[in-house]
Formats: sequence, C-alpha cells, structure tokens
Amino acid sequence: MFNIQHALNINKLFKDFNNQEINQFLISSQYRTIDYQSGQVIAIEGEPLTEIGLVLDGIVEIQKNYSSGKTVVINQLGIGNIFGEVAIFSSKKVYPSTISSATKSKIMFVNKINVLKICLQNKKLLKNLLQLLSEKILILDQRLKFLSGETIRQKICLYLLEHYREQQALKIHIALSREKMAEQFGVTRPSLSRELNKMKREGFIDLDKHTITIKALSALENVL
Repeated sequence: MFNIQHALNINKLFKDFNNQEINQFLISSQYRTIDYQSGQVIAIEGEPLTEIGLVLDGIVEIQKNYSSGKTVVINQLGIGNIFGEVAIFSSKKVYPSTISSATKSKIMFVNKINVLKICLQNKKLLKNLLQLLSEKILILDQRLKFLSGETIRQKICLYLLEHYREQQALKIHIALSREKMAEQFGVTRPSLSRELNKMKREGFIDLDKHTITIKALSALENVL
C-alpha cells in the first residue's frame, strides 16, 4: 500500500511538520490522488487551475507546446515537488504550461480553497508556502540571467558560475541532460555541445556525463 505520509515528509511544503501535523493536513485538505501512466497529460496549458498538485511518486514534466508541433521541456519535477502553486493565486487562474507524466506517477490534488483555509489555521504551512513561492521567483530570475547572455558561451558561463556559487565547488554536478540545458538556454543541443567542447579544448572546463569541472574560474568571469 502506498504511503502518502512518507511522500509528504520530503515535501518542502511540510518542512518541520511532524506525523501528527501531516495527518491533520490529510484530514482537513479533502485531497484526491490520481495515478498517471508515462506520457499521459495531467493538465493542458490554458485549462482552468483550481488545485495545486503534489508529486507523490514518479516524475512529471512542465512543457511548452508550439503550433509547429515542437515541445520544449521547461522543467522536471520529482517526489516532493509541487506545481500550480504560483499560477493558482494569480488573476488568470489557468495552467501557464502543459504538465505531462514523464514516468508512472501519483499526484495529490488539493483545492485552492482548502489550501487557504489550512494556511489560516496553520502558520507553519503558510510560511512554507510563501518560501516555496519565493524560491520559484528566484529560480525564474536565475533562468532570465542565463537567457540574458548574448552568446552561447556567455549563457554557459552564467550557468556555471551560478552553480559554482550554489555548490561551493569547482566540480559541478549537472542534473540536466545536454538537451534539457539547451532548452533552458534557448539554443539547439548541437550548438551547446560544440561550444562546451570548444571551451574544453581551450582549457576553460573539463566535461563528464554528469559533471562539469571549472578549470579557469577567472576566465569564465572575464567572458561576461
């Protein structure tokens, strides 16, 4: 039997919650859960948004679909992540992007009205929700910085320097695939790979499948 409480224990919305408090949320929230198959659409861009979604199991993708048929994956969310919590409090109240299940997944949905009701009763939940919203804004700000680079090299340098500051290490763990990185930078994957390999040959960085090692920190800073 699936343990919902265990899945919520690692969700930032329930930071510093004990099991009793999580159980109280489950009782008060009138939640519903839905199981999705890999590739199944959870929500379509422009649809009315009345619930926040909590990923209990699996991975979901935030996508932008274009009239040309091209689909760009903006982000991937795993266990412990939430979607819809930003747009649900906006004036539009619609999904800003399409959400699809990248693997088999289980999603908990909680109605906005119940979220607000519980926040009024539980300051800890309200604080965690506000922190999540703030972090989302900061992440969007970071992505705008990456996109602000005029050249692919500048975008790469901005990305590496940001993660260097976050991880406090010259050997940076890269969670995104090259394809996902390219989508985040707004460039093609071959263009990104060519520039990364060129930077390696010039001694700026060293490359591995899941890591990029900065070999010339000051040189990266001088590119900007």
